[in-house]
Amino acid sequence: MGSDKVVLFVALLSTTQAILFGSKEVCYDQYGCFSNAKPFNNAKGNLPDSPEKQGINFSLNTIECVNQVINVNDFGSIRDSYFNPDLKTILIIHGYTDDGGAAWVVEMVDELLYYQDANVIVVDWKDGAGKINYFKAVANTRVVGAVAAQLIQDLKSVFGISYSDVHVIGHSLGAHTGGYIGEIISGLGRITGLDPAGLGFENYDAIVRLDPSDADYVDVIHTDGGTIRQLAFGTLKALGDADFYPNDGKKQPGCPTIRTTLLDIFRDKLSKLPGNVACSHMRAIDLFTESINSECTFFSFPCSSWDNFHSDKCTMGYHSNKETRGEFYLKTASEEPFCIDKRRFN
Repeated sequence: MGSDKVVLFVALLSTTQAILFGSKEVCYDQYGCFSNAKPFNNAKGNLPDSPEKQGINFSLNTIECVNQVINVNDFGSIRDSYFNPDLKTILIIHGYTDDGGAAWVVEMVDELLYYQDANVIVVDWKDGAGKINYFKAVANTRVVGAVAAQLIQDLKSVFGISYSDVHVIGHSLGAHTGGYIGEIISGLGRITGLDPAGLGFENYDAIVRLDPSDADYVDVIHTDGGTIRQLAFGTLKALGDADFYPNDGKKQPGCPTIRTTLLDIFRDKLSKLPGNVACSHMRAIDLFTESINSECTFFSFPCSSWDNFHSDKCTMGYHSNKETRGEFYLKTASEEPFCIDKRRFN
């Protein structure tokens, strides 16, 4: 994420760059046309860039080979790859100002492949995600979703995979990108939203954001819910079949408070700003990644509110049960390992 988080901070505090225009649309070959008319007015008039301009690419990772490039609409590159149709297929999608080579992406790939042999595909759209205008990146997620959906359809055409064996994991804007994939592909197995972005999605129609209809199972981890005034980039709105709220889904333990972050700004400690601003937003990634191979289980508690949460029944993270439905709460530690043994709740 690096210094790009400074760009994120500036872009999200000011929406003046997102100017409303008249209704328009752009069309990109087989991916269709994209309008900025309602309900897609969530991008404040911005239209998505082409797949080429966004630099969308895919890298396949398996136990046999990592970082193997596969190309959408190129059956040869798919057929000649190490893709194994007998294994589960997992897509990882980054968010705003991020890229497919980020340290957290590499770590998640490693943890997934340590747990099981699988087809782990990283979706990189760094040019589309790296816009100073946040709402341009919001618009771009629609095309990223369409291209990623085409890749999944290509995998079915070449190898006959089942859509129910596909698991999409997306962080921030990447979570809603997963929703767009699910809008195109009926019967997608699972989408995991890691602190889905709130700005531009929270109060808009379900078709423009992640929602339970996008896959057979949609689970969401909320770690930075709130408003932009609170320097929060996520949402508290329930978006999935199962929504998990570690530490009430708001500022996470071990992350700096708003007051600390603002003091760093006033004291000109800008070197601290990127990590401080995004700490809670990134925590969803940390929790999910830890859950893959941890011997400690992230037990969560179904309840109507944080104040009333009680009795463990379900677990959050990679091993979340597809039968889990509702809103769940849990506590985590302030540093790694984040998982707290359930006996410590007593």
